Amino acid sequence: MEVSGVRPPSWVRESIFYQIFPDRFRNGDPGNDPPAVRPWGEPPTPQSFFGGDLWGVLEKLDYLEDLGVTALYLTPIFGASTNHRYDTEDYFAVDPVLGGNAALRALVAELHRRGMRIILDGVFNHCGLGHPFFRDALARGMASPYHDWFVWEGEEPGYSCWAGCATLPEWNHEDPKVREYLLSVVRHWLREYEIDGWRLDTVEYLPPDFVREIYRTVKEVNPEAYVLGEVMGLGTPWFRHRALDGVMHYKLWEALVHFFAEESWDAARFARYLWHLWRSYPSWANFSSYTLLGSHDKPRFRTLAGGDARKLVLAAAFLFAYPGAPAVYYGDEVGLSGGEDPDCRRCFPWEEVKPDNPILSEFRKLVWLRREAEELRRGPVRFLQAQGRAFLLSRGEILLALNAGEGEARLKLPPGRFRELRGGESRAGTLRLPPYSYAFLRRAP
Repeated sequence: MEVSGVRPPSWVRESIFYQIFPDRFRNGDPGNDPPAVRPWGEPPTPQSFFGGDLWGVLEKLDYLEDLGVTALYLTPIFGASTNHRYDTEDYFAVDPVLGGNAALRALVAELHRRGMRIILDGVFNHCGLGHPFFRDALARGMASPYHDWFVWEGEEPGYSCWAGCATLPEWNHEDPKVREYLLSVVRHWLREYEIDGWRLDTVEYLPPDFVREIYRTVKEVNPEAYVLGEVMGLGTPWFRHRALDGVMHYKLWEALVHFFAEESWDAARFARYLWHLWRSYPSWANFSSYTLLGSHDKPRFRTLAGGDARKLVLAAAFLFAYPGAPAVYYGDEVGLSGGEDPDCRRCFPWEEVKPDNPILSEFRKLVWLRREAEELRRGPVRFLQAQGRAFLLSRGEILLALNAGEGEARLKLPPGRFRELRGGESRAGTLRLPPYSYAFLRRAP
């Protein structure tokens, strides 16, 4: 399990993450808006900017803290030409339209003052066309000192690029100078800005030994920093080689979509799938992976559920009852909809943050329940029943009873008496659940 005595940070399994796409969360300083910024809330396009920045994130920390969030994951913030910034042009500078380095320093300081953490997005497989090293190599060819930093090919566009996207030239990781340059980026933000970890973009495209180098480098600077990988498939090989602390758990997300959103799986199939997935990872990896209902790369969960807010809430109830570090994708907590990219990157609808928003109310209750109940963060997990569209899940002394069907469900509780965590009602024997509902129960003393 260990590499040089290093284990996943203990704080991760205690965390509630919140993912922010900076351009779309909050415009804290219109003075640093990019040219031709669009009106807030207009439907996004691949090219549109809306002026969200790190000052806006800082401005809304009270909201996030009240929600119960303890850690932020920001999609790329470094200098780039696009709104998504996965085309990095300057790895050592926060994009000025996001507030620059001063905004990040202020944000990190205030997060740490509140006991909150932050991880940044590291795009180390490729850069943008505007990166000065690539521009020099493209212009000067073999005369450039950076020629060998990239992979040149005979077919269009003439160089290796991520997934065939000509705007994202890939680094040549066989060159030691490239590796050291990228590792210096990793060290810089950990040391100089005291960030709490990295989310590694497109891990499955990177050489595994280089991912392990990143991991070792991070841990040398701060053993308690988190190394999270974007892995769409099974994360098992990365854990076997101890190259990551956790993965963005897209395999779990697939199951949530099938069972809750699409209703194409019954509870028995859902439980079987999760059992096999659980046993595919080392136990520590299940607890230190980042579990999610949505991200900037997937349609919004509510949209996948046909707009049905009940399904979104039920999926959230499961997520906060399941092992791992649960994450909220900005706006999901107020019921934001959106299809494929770029529609899943809509502006945060701040007008929906109000006391009578039932989805926000449910998310707040679930987040705080997770934070208050240690069993939901650390307890063993087991399906006690799974039939039709309903199941009973145990996390130590706490049970999640959930009915994702249109009819009433009846679930047989284990022997003894239980008390609902919301409301305090005493339950024993058979629990009757209305359609599309859930209940958390704790064994009574």
